[in-house]
Amino acid sequence: MKKPVVVLFDLGNVLVRIHPEAFLQTLGIDTVENRKMYGPKVIEIVKRYERGGDSTEQYLSRLEGLLNHGEFHFKREQIERAMLSVIGKPLEGMEELAQRAGAGNRVGLLSNTNPLHYHFCLENLPVLRHIPVHFLSYQLLALKPDPAIYHAVVEAIDLPAEEILFIDDIEENITAAQGVGMQGIRFAEPASLERELHILEIL
Repeated sequence: MKKPVVVLFDLGNVLVRIHPEAFLQTLGIDTVENRKMYGPKVIEIVKRYERGGDSTEQYLSRLEGLLNHGEFHFKREQIERAMLSVIGKPLEGMEELAQRAGAGNRVGLLSNTNPLHYHFCLENLPVLRHIPVHFLSYQLLALKPDPAIYHAVVEAIDLPAEEILFIDDIEENITAAQGVGMQGIRFAEPASLERELHILEIL
């Protein structure tokens, strides 16, 4: 493989741990029945938001409409806090790896995310200080693994796709990136990623 010029990192479960179950847990309604009832609908609402289809106001209103019936009467602040609780701790070792990768290469972020989560991460995730360029699904109006998001990134970077390396924890997203000509690494843990980056002469 050709040595990449640009290295793009995914955000969730690559740079920071994500705990989707924390949403219902934080609201105090995490039961098997509620997971079945609300889980798929919450995912649908989140995806719409991450695709840029809703503003934050519309997004929170949809969640209020979903949850606030019958016995539940959550305030908007409670719902927002619960949604932010899904963001966990930074993955140990990834800040150093991103910093080292950026010493001799261009580095960026490519993430399915939303304004609430993204701005929270900007304030609380030190690794993002070492990653100057951020490609975000809600700004590009497309979600991985839709080829449209990768084409938009390649066009913005203005380099041949094969000179771009994408690191993601989801195989489907890597396959889609490779489908437009990018190189890809499926992220498992920092030590194995470090070995693969050495092989590609990025570190």
